[in-house]
Amino acid sequence: MKKFQFTLDRIKQYRIQIEEMEKNDLAALRSQLSLLEEQAEEIRKAIAAKSEELRRLYRKGAFPNEISVANRYLTFKKQELEMKFAEIDEKNKEIENKLQDVLEATQEVKKMEKLEEHQLEEYKQQEIKENENFIEEFFGAGKQQTAEE
Repeated sequence: MKKFQFTLDRIKQYRIQIEEMEKNDLAALRSQLSLLEEQAEEIRKAIAAKSEELRRLYRKGAFPNEISVANRYLTFKKQELEMKFAEIDEKNKEIENKLQDVLEATQEVKKMEKLEEHQLEEYKQQEIKENENFIEEFFGAGKQQTAEE
């Protein structure tokens, strides 16, 4: 009997490639999210530092233009932080969608693996039958010869 060959192996390999691509895309999105979160943290630190500087300016008695510049900077940084949060939310949505794609791809691969297992089991059963038939024929032919003699 010829060696077992899964009939849909090429499709299975293709689906495995798709699954790997989806996983790589998901990893890239997570990396981008991590970078966005780091940037948001840097902006928060800049806001905190400028807020502390503004408090010191108030305490020591600063010129109005210094206070105005510091306030504009804080307003700008707060707007920048809000935009960064919006980017983070959008990236989280992309990750959710990509996660669904990964799950679907994984399910497709699992289906192919189950189908392969089923075909292999059928192959093994067929192999057992062929071996039994061969043994029957071999010993059956020997019995016929001794009966004829």
